[in-house]
Amino acid sequence: MIERGTRAHWAAVAAAGLLGGLLVPGVVLFLLWESASILFGRPSALAGLQWYPLDGLLGLLPLVAGTLLSSLLALLVAVPLGLGTAVALRYHAGTAAQRTGDTVLGVLAGTPSVVYGLVATSWLLPHTGASLASAALVLAVMVVPTFTLLALAALRQLPGGLMESGTTLGLSRSQVIRRLLLVVARPRLAAAASVALARCLGEALAVEMVCGNVAGLPSRLTDPVRTLTTTLVQEFEYAQGEHRAALHLVALVVVLFAAAATSLALHFSHKRLLVS
Repeated sequence: MIERGTRAHWAAVAAAGLLGGLLVPGVVLFLLWESASILFGRPSALAGLQWYPLDGLLGLLPLVAGTLLSSLLALLVAVPLGLGTAVALRYHAGTAAQRTGDTVLGVLAGTPSVVYGLVATSWLLPHTGASLASAALVLAVMVVPTFTLLALAALRQLPGGLMESGTTLGLSRSQVIRRLLLVVARPRLAAAASVALARCLGEALAVEMVCGNVAGLPSRLTDPVRTLTTTLVQEFEYAQGEHRAALHLVALVVVLFAAAATSLALHFSHKRLLVS
């Protein structure tokens, strides 16, 4: 009876895993089907520089540009801050401080994005306005805790004797960290950055509150932008016909971007630590 129950249990787990594995291809196929009329019927319209769907202008380039620019700028801010925090906690803080830091970072990483958006509207918008800079900064603040936790995990996976080996060679503690430990952990740190990028690409609500929501190609950090996800949030409820098909295509692009970032994370995480 116990063996039969165990087999049934693992069969149910395997079936659930198989269903989950089929879910993502199913979503992609659904979005392809729903966007087929615009994707295959009028593909030239998608390459335009204007997004005015009620007038039949469905250029995705401004939305893609807003998404990629805000996400990549956020990483330029978040990765140095997160890496510095991870190094400080791992190699310069005591056990109690590390536990406190882990707790605080966990709380910040789990805080809903709308909270970051609300804080940004009060503290950020008066200085930077509704703009690309505001979108990038709020994304950076959101992903710093996530990246820091992943970077900490990567540093804690390093062999314990590396620090001692470096110091016996005459290197200072900071030199060992910079020239040896961070180099060895580079694949895991790259994976952490890729995960942070995936979160940036998929964020909608907090960005919508600060980005200005103007579909255009920004030439300055102070220009307003619109992203793929904010467009979905704002327009899907009332979209009809070709407009609705275009929004399904927008959702498909978001899924593909997130898949690309996740694939990068998996690629780097599967690399062996650079220890000879």
